[in-house]
Amino acid sequence: MNSIRGIVYQNKVIAKILGFFTTSFQFKLLSFYKDPEIVNLIKIIRKEVDLAFYPYEAYTVYSIALSQSKLDGDMAEVGVYQGGSAKLISEAKGNKTLHLFDTFTGLPSLSDVDMHFGINFWKENDFNNTSQDKVTKYLSKYGNIKIYPGKFPDTSEPVTNSKFSFVHLDVDLYQSTLDSLIFFYPRLIQGGIIITHDYHSSGVNKAFKEYFESKQIPIIELTGHSA
Repeated sequence: MNSIRGIVYQNKVIAKILGFFTTSFQFKLLSFYKDPEIVNLIKIIRKEVDLAFYPYEAYTVYSIALSQSKLDGDMAEVGVYQGGSAKLISEAKGNKTLHLFDTFTGLPSLSDVDMHFGINFWKENDFNNTSQDKVTKYLSKYGNIKIYPGKFPDTSEPVTNSKFSFVHLDVDLYQSTLDSLIFFYPRLIQGGIIITHDYHSSGVNKAFKEYFESKQIPIIELTGHSA
């Protein structure tokens, strides 16, 4: 099975075709079952920026952020890229403060465990087609947004004493994921949630399982690439 997945990941044409049909099908189901305004919002964001989320995943981020907006604590995202998922969270967060962390220069160095089904899918400096200024402008209509450029957790000092109800991780790599968990998990409020993208990748999966192995905290796999 992994070899088949590997072929799909390596062949951009096959991946694009499968992605197109999966996206179309998910949008049809969401439009039937869910709030059409939010489904339309996801469609708009996908046209505005490069949102590397399937519709189900994007709706899940919005839905969980909305539920957590009723609790105390700030919200955060590590791995902002062009701001697509941050916009979803901003639509859901109300007046809460949203802290956004990104290098804005692409991925840092990879480790040996940062693979997708045995393939070196990412490369150093991937996702560098963004900037802090562009994201700031893109999210300019929302209040209480703070952006911290640089490698996390080197940029975490301003929120050391903060508590969080919702944290979204989209950092792709083992060490970045582990660093984020080490920082944010002790700062979650009771009932707080951390959601990650790319849980199917070896590095992210390994970081979550290692960190929570001794904590008796359940990791819930969601539809798509999230947990």
